[in-house]
Amino acid sequence: MVVVFSISVGDRMMDSKESGHFWPSYVDVMTTLFAIMLVLFAVSFSRFKVKEKQLQSLVDEYENIITVYSTVSSIDSTKYFGYNKQYLKHLFTVDVQYQTSEYDLQNKLRFDNTNPNMAEQDMVRANAIRDSIIAAGYLIKNTISTLERTERNSDNIKFLVIIEGQASRMPYCVNDWMNNYTLSYLRAQYLNEFWKKNGIELESSQCQVIISGSGEGGVPRYNPDDPAYNLKEKYPNPAEYKKMYNSIEEKNQRFLIHIVPVIGNIDVTKAKIDSLKENQ
Repeated sequence: MVVVFSISVGDRMMDSKESGHFWPSYVDVMTTLFAIMLVLFAVSFSRFKVKEKQLQSLVDEYENIITVYSTVSSIDSTKYFGYNKQYLKHLFTVDVQYQTSEYDLQNKLRFDNTNPNMAEQDMVRANAIRDSIIAAGYLIKNTISTLERTERNSDNIKFLVIIEGQASRMPYCVNDWMNNYTLSYLRAQYLNEFWKKNGIELESSQCQVIISGSGEGGVPRYNPDDPAYNLKEKYPNPAEYKKMYNSIEEKNQRFLIHIVPVIGNIDVTKAKIDSLKENQ
């Protein structure tokens, strides 16, 4: 018996060649994919760094805002100021009232020699009010100094101290220059002068003082017609009603101090973002 073995040398050589071509092609593909991924990573990382700087710039600006608001809000923890949620104002809480048609803090407060039988006691009360006004002025001045010293502060952020004089609606109108509106302004002006005489100068690079008079308007105000007082039911006698009405209205013969942070333009313009990109 003769056994014949047939070996196809050509087929074996073709399989070897195809196998040999497969692996170099696979390596080339993987190398190309790796290069593409590396380029994408580099581009993405670069864009992320640009975006990070943009966001950090905005964070810095907002942290400056928080610094101002928190510093101003800190005065509400003292006995001289409180935050009024209804009117969104930091207000002077010491009860300061003038004599009718007066505006000088030095000797025309409500308790300055108004009751002969209690002259000494009234004088003590009036001087205590003046001392509180001086202490409040120094508190505002120290607040300004704190903002000026802080490293996080920005020239883009300042604040206003608004001294607002008020007047009661008690009739007072001699002429165009002598009325409740002028009177309210003078109360604010003389408060600022009173502070200056006591070494309190508030004007600075970070703070502007605004002198204003709201006359018979402005908020907050004591309103005798408020149902909470219930004057008509409590005092049916017209004379008693008028007396109590005036006693409440006279509380508006005063001034208010507002501290208002002023936030400038937060620069998130395209020009600023483009400048950040150019600096990369």
